[in-house]
Amino acid sequence: MVCLVGLAMLASCKKDPVAPTIEMYVGDEGTTCVIENAQVFSGDQIFVGFKGTGEEVTKIDVTVAQNGTALDAFHHQWNTPVNNFEITCDFTIEASGTVSITGTVTDAAGQTATKSFNIIYNEKPSAKFLGNYEGNALFTGTTEVAVAGMEPMQQEVTDHEMPVTLSITEGEHLNEVIAVCKINNQESTVTGTVEGDKVNFVLTDVPYTFDYDMSEISFSPTITMNLNLTATLVGSQLNLDGTCNGEGEVHILFYNGTIAIDGTIGGSLDKTE
Repeated sequence: MVCLVGLAMLASCKKDPVAPTIEMYVGDEGTTCVIENAQVFSGDQIFVGFKGTGEEVTKIDVTVAQNGTALDAFHHQWNTPVNNFEITCDFTIEASGTVSITGTVTDAAGQTATKSFNIIYNEKPSAKFLGNYEGNALFTGTTEVAVAGMEPMQQEVTDHEMPVTLSITEGEHLNEVIAVCKINNQESTVTGTVEGDKVNFVLTDVPYTFDYDMSEISFSPTITMNLNLTATLVGSQLNLDGTCNGEGEVHILFYNGTIAIDGTIGGSLDKTE
């Protein structure tokens, strides 16, 4: 009877397992972890931190989800159960809108604790410009041909069509794009700076063959152009506005000379994909 009473007393004194706890934290040896409702950009690397306590904590699961759809996950198993933990994981998520991050810790008794919080993913400023565009840039301005022994000859040009394609990809920096620009099949690569719905390009030393008619003589000199362009995105169209100037060599019959152009650029490019 005494033994039975003793066993009953031991059973009644047995301590219930202490449930684990979990919470987010910021800062891990200089690494800044995201905080609740943090504003980040799609494609950015983020660091997430959790800490907590428990009796013989065995694992933690961290998930990233948007509207109930899992985007990524991190899992860590402790080979030797711990009573306190701090852990940091990183994610690179291509998303926009509200994203939920959830950490769940489990102890040896199967008890769990969960902490969830949201962060906001914003589309990168450059993302809306990415793609391929085709159309015509329209040059309006003057051309001047100078040949030794002759008076310079000027001609007004209105809406001279220059076929253009732009293939725009993401740049290395937040407000940057890289564009492969092809004008009359002459290709060059240029960096653009994004400002709202506009992207600014500066193209230098771009070769362009300019068809030129002078009285009864026609010739096609190659002009080295410099362009300052602003491309404004309207729907799926890039509207061009800017300036253009350049010069090149001309060969008329037995005479050699130069040709210069100076004017403005307009026109629109349509997105092809």
